[in-house]
Amino acid sequence: MKLLFWFLKNFQQEPEVVLSGSSPLQIRAAKPEDLSYLADILANSFHSRGGIGGWLYPLFRLGIYEDLRHRLQSSSPRYVCLVGIYKDSRLEDSQEMRRDYLVGTVEMSLRSPSPWQFYNSSGYPYLSNLAVQSEYRRQGVARQLLLACEQTALNWGYQDLYLHVLENNYKARGLYSQLGYRLHQVDSNWACLLLGKPRQLLLHKRLIRR
Repeated sequence: MKLLFWFLKNFQQEPEVVLSGSSPLQIRAAKPEDLSYLADILANSFHSRGGIGGWLYPLFRLGIYEDLRHRLQSSSPRYVCLVGIYKDSRLEDSQEMRRDYLVGTVEMSLRSPSPWQFYNSSGYPYLSNLAVQSEYRRQGVARQLLLACEQTALNWGYQDLYLHVLENNYKARGLYSQLGYRLHQVDSNWACLLLGKPRQLLLHKRLIRR
């Protein structure tokens, strides 16, 4: 575990983190050439292709692409988009697939303390857009991305990390609970009250320097 955190602390050098066996996962900062792949992962994770959503899917994907492109071009020192790269030697001779296959992503930035008055004025590290390709889920990709964010937050000088999860997303909540995230606040709005939409849970983790 100490070796893993040393690697994550220096992820700018594109270290390899072993998932299992001979299937290594590399965590690094996103590059402009990753944009199209990231848009696909995020769109597939958060929008359905069925029903009316199928007709609107290209628009959703385009919006995701442009928003992410804008964030990646940001010069903010307290923003990072991390990606998980799966290296599979079986793809070396394939002309149709990349050998370095992008399988997951997560973003982290400082969020303004408003409207939560209990945060200090400098803001707090906040995770968003954690997504993994469907065929690579339940293989530890999301866990490694989250651990990389935790180490990055510590490198920024913060020891608290926050994220939102829908109350009916039990798989995600189970992962966050295993990693030490605890309920901090329940957020609800008119859609939750009138339409029965699931509420958002604000989770918090106190990070420990190692």
